[in-house]
Amino acid sequence: MTTVMDIMDSQPRDAGPASWHRAAMRLASRLAAAAGLIGAHRDVLAARPAGSGVPAALDARGWTGFLADLGDASVDAFEIAGLDADWSAAPPSLAAMVAEARAVCAVPELTEGALGRDAPRHRRASRRGETPRKSAQIDAFAWVLLPIARDAGRIVDVGSGHGHLTRELEARLARPVLGLERDVRLTARARSLGGAFAETDVLRDGLPLEAGDCVVGLHACGELGDVMVRSAAEHRASIALVGCCLQKRRDDARVPLSEAEPVLATRLLGLSNLVAREEGVEASRADNLAARARRLALHRLLVERVGPLRLGAEMDGLNRRAAHADLSTLVERAFARRALAVPSAADVRAADAWAREEHARARRLSLPRALLARVLEVFVLADRACFLEAHDREVVVGRVFPAGVSARNLALVSR
Repeated sequence: MTTVMDIMDSQPRDAGPASWHRAAMRLASRLAAAAGLIGAHRDVLAARPAGSGVPAALDARGWTGFLADLGDASVDAFEIAGLDADWSAAPPSLAAMVAEARAVCAVPELTEGALGRDAPRHRRASRRGETPRKSAQIDAFAWVLLPIARDAGRIVDVGSGHGHLTRELEARLARPVLGLERDVRLTARARSLGGAFAETDVLRDGLPLEAGDCVVGLHACGELGDVMVRSAAEHRASIALVGCCLQKRRDDARVPLSEAEPVLATRLLGLSNLVAREEGVEASRADNLAARARRLALHRLLVERVGPLRLGAEMDGLNRRAAHADLSTLVERAFARRALAVPSAADVRAADAWAREEHARARRLSLPRALLARVLEVFVLADRACFLEAHDREVVVGRVFPAGVSARNLALVSR
């Protein structure tokens, strides 16, 4: 079976499964295409529907009528399938944007159907407590990174959490493996299951690597992924990375590592987390949609009481899961956090009715933004890869597990 190392060793890339070569564009071309698509539709990305108005970006392109007239079944289909849906009936410019986005996002499958083949037949005791999805992610990610990790002097797992990946790599490799985690509670739990772990905040304290190390991160959030890439280049370390939550960073915007444009604000990067699968990580799609409508109702009630409030601020001080409770309970909790008198039952019902209608409208007008969400993720992936290539590194990028396992499934591997 072809591995990541086989692909890196093929110069030029003229051997191996066809899907590797449908990585289609070289990294620099993919980065330029993603940047161009983002630049041409930046107003669409920024056009979050709010109130009763229609985003000017949609009107200017002639997309509003098509989107507003979509039936519920069509909205469901477009949300779930995204770029893979049939957009042939859309206005020509929208269909063209979809075609461009598909090309940009057409990255190869790195595991080539190997998911689970290299997994242990019996789950080791050191991996107890894993969810099925976490197990599938670790098995696939380990299969991709093992070829470069076997030659490393040490493996450093950044953001190791409960340490499942750390222990799995230690079990498979005759190499020291160190897990780095900033959460004291997670580190204590990881140590109780075995393995070497250190408490550190990489963003604050830096990432101490040595030449010959292999640094890995499974769902390294936001800025952490950029720090890992820079450190790997500086210290001549191998790296295997799956990014996540691109908006999590200390600054208000992300400046590209390479020579690419554009600079992206954190609120735009947060769009990369948009996903509408029937079964989400924490709740079903139906539950997630209902929770969004409740948040809109809560936002309206708070605005009526305290004045203008940015979208999202309604949940300040509350875990996002609180929106999965009934609306009355959510309102009581949110207003109590702000030491405000709770609205009447009639006011809550009125806000609920308005929010359901507004949410239905917003879902339709938000479809173009959602289509560009994956493009943002691919842009960051290609930017990191091009930065490493500029430092004379061999780099492979692609999907490392199916979207049903995790929608955050784009990996970068470099030795």
